[in-house]
Amino acid sequence: MPNTPRKRIIAAPVLTIVLAGCTPAAEPAPSSGDVVMGHSAEVTAVIDGDTIEIWAAGGTERVRIIGIDTPEIGRDGAADECYAQEAREYVNAALYGRTVTIYPDTSQDDVDRYGRLLRHVLVDDRSIAKEAIAAGMGYEYTYDEPYGGQDAYKAAQEAAAAAGAGLWSACK
Repeated sequence: MPNTPRKRIIAAPVLTIVLAGCTPAAEPAPSSGDVVMGHSAEVTAVIDGDTIEIWAAGGTERVRIIGIDTPEIGRDGAADECYAQEAREYVNAALYGRTVTIYPDTSQDDVDRYGRLLRHVLVDDRSIAKEAIAAGMGYEYTYDEPYGGQDAYKAAQEAAAAAGAGLWSACK
């Protein structure tokens, strides 16, 4: 029997239902204190205080950590911003060579304009971004849309600033 337009119309919804069952569900954005299942990866390099390189699924990827912005390390002969090396060293000590859990946030794009994955990064079920902000290594950073856990990151920044932690006392 020839394939008629009517059969294609009926087949399309069936195919959509079948494929929907094969698509993994989006991981929910965390609220403060929630631990969300993600993907394990080994940290192979710390580029700066908010960017790492990971090894996962047989390849390396650069990851821009959601929720934090740290001072920039000078490139091509430019000087470092105040506290850039300290922020990098803090994240390096916390993450280098360790297995971390990374997961996306539905409020953010999958990758940024530089091709880096945008991910929350947990070490021992704790947010490295929130810990680094609390230690005064960087600032809470919201790119466009609020992300999961944002209120806790903002509170960590307020506490670090009030205490004069890290860059809050070192940088004018």
